[in-house]
Amino acid sequence: MNTTERKQTLRLFSYGLYAIGVCQGDQANAFTANWLTQISFDPLLIALSVERKAWSWPLLSESGRFTVNVLASGQRELAGRLGKSRHKVGDKLAGLAWQPGPVTGCPVLHEDALAYLECQLIDVHPGGDSWLVVAEVVAVKLLRAGEPLTMKEAGFRHAG
Repeated sequence: MNTTERKQTLRLFSYGLYAIGVCQGDQANAFTANWLTQISFDPLLIALSVERKAWSWPLLSESGRFTVNVLASGQRELAGRLGKSRHKVGDKLAGLAWQPGPVTGCPVLHEDALAYLECQLIDVHPGGDSWLVVAEVVAVKLLRAGEPLTMKEAGFRHAG
């Protein structure tokens, strides 16, 4: 397989950028995700890809819950900040306005997000260097109108 063609082809896929909030006990974190999709209407299910080595993975897998914060167009800097490794940058929620979601208790970026979903883990499947998480959406809230941030707008390059 031609590596250059593979990258160019995968970069044609359209992706949003989302802030995933996780929590377990007194620990909370958020990370940027772009591989997220709705997979069912009834029940309302989504699929999310999470790197196996991510600091947030144990929080998500042990608690079985998370939030999806839909970032707004123009929030490239926030997506980049949350996309960095917590091992390298420390507490990524420091200085951000957030509150626990009313159902899951996981971080909701109420001042930055267009909307959020609260999710309950249903199943996990291995997917190479990541986990494919299937979750039921247990609550949603539209916070404000706007266009969502996309990988294309942000100029991020995450494509094998």
